[in-house]
Amino acid sequence: MKNYELKLTDENILQTYLNDSIGRNDDIFRFAYILNNIEDSCSIAVEGDWGSGKTFFVKQLKMFLDANNSWVINDEDKNNKIKSKLEHSRCSIKNQNIKPQLCIYYDAWENDNDEDPILSLVYSIVSNIESDYSLKKRDYLKFIGSILEFFNLGKWDKIIDSFKSTSPLDEIKKFKDINNQIQEFLNTLLPEKADRLIIFIDELDRCKPSYAVKLLERIKHYFLNDKITFVFSVNINELQHTIKRYYGNDFNANRYLDRFFDLRISLPPVDMSLFYKSINFKDTSYIFDSVIKAVINTYKFSLREITRYITMCKMAGEKLAYNHKKDNLWFYDKENIQFIVIYVLPVILGLKMHNRAKYEDFINGQDFMPLVEVYKNLNDSLISRLICDNETFDIEDTSRKFVTLEDKIKELYEILFVCNDNYKNVKIGNYNFNRNLGEILLRKSGLLSDDITLNNTDEE
Repeated sequence: MKNYELKLTDENILQTYLNDSIGRNDDIFRFAYILNNIEDSCSIAVEGDWGSGKTFFVKQLKMFLDANNSWVINDEDKNNKIKSKLEHSRCSIKNQNIKPQLCIYYDAWENDNDEDPILSLVYSIVSNIESDYSLKKRDYLKFIGSILEFFNLGKWDKIIDSFKSTSPLDEIKKFKDINNQIQEFLNTLLPEKADRLIIFIDELDRCKPSYAVKLLERIKHYFLNDKITFVFSVNINELQHTIKRYYGNDFNANRYLDRFFDLRISLPPVDMSLFYKSINFKDTSYIFDSVIKAVINTYKFSLREITRYITMCKMAGEKLAYNHKKDNLWFYDKENIQFIVIYVLPVILGLKMHNRAKYEDFINGQDFMPLVEVYKNLNDSLISRLICDNETFDIEDTSRKFVTLEDKIKELYEILFVCNDNYKNVKIGNYNFNRNLGEILLRKSGLLSDDITLNNTDEE
């Protein structure tokens, strides 16, 4: 079985960038231009839905910035290839000297079991600079020891207890001392290696509410530095839900987040024709592929959802779907199994992924509108063959009975999914449909039908 998902590997991140496979290189360069011209402390939210490619984007941005920092330990030929892509861009940054920036990537979700986010954040910073910038571990052992001592759970209990004592000022001083140590640590990273520190925070919207809130607030309190830029890649709607789960449903999460984000940048959509090509789902003359794309457009699937959906469609319908191209519109089997596989099966699979409640209504004969919604996005003339000789879609044609697309779709739908003992073989337009076709569709959509394929065909 061919998997259409573009895995988040280092090689895919590099090759997708070098080939500009999804048309986002200019967006990377424009963002780099913004980072190149920031002079004060700044936090930026890169907003996008889950599965929209945010992690790909920030990792490619980091890769581009690293290639322009001579301190980064990397393959020189690889760096030159990365930098050369800017020459073909129309972005303003190509006319600037790109400042050396020390870039750190931090996966918040991967670390949300830690007691305190600042521990894992500092660890990520030190780990990155050791591996990418050859900084010596001994320079930071004392500082890390102080961080561990201060931010462990037992220490917080002692601090709380100390405020009940007669002299809490010593503990307050420790708060200030640790803040100063963090600032000193951050300042020592930059002078020789880079002009700024860029910290990419990813997957924050997937974290436990307590961890997400604590991470935001720790950064706000301890990482105020004119030489630091934070870039958060987030699904802002989901992050707001996370904040509300912590503070309550009546809490103004949007206003709360404005305290932390100085800029909000929406991740632009990808070039879909390039994206389809990058996952080897090319433009073809097959009707099945056109219906798949109509479903994707109707339900506005994310990039991750698209790859999963195409994989399921190919598994379920491949053996029967690729015998009829757009210029070969006739179906020959007496029950027209191929017709329903090509035109209805992708809708069922897409609906199951998009909205489970609507899917249940659809397969139980209660709602035919999903077919109508998809077919309105389908640029194909075959549906017109569902009308009889004495019917027409043209309201101006008074010599025949006027019918709508919805009328014919409903007629087909009721044969497939509405229980009626009178239905055996029913003719609609040029085709004969059997009541058993609905059961065949459901078996195929469950991916356990006998003719499910695990082999990919790349017919054109």
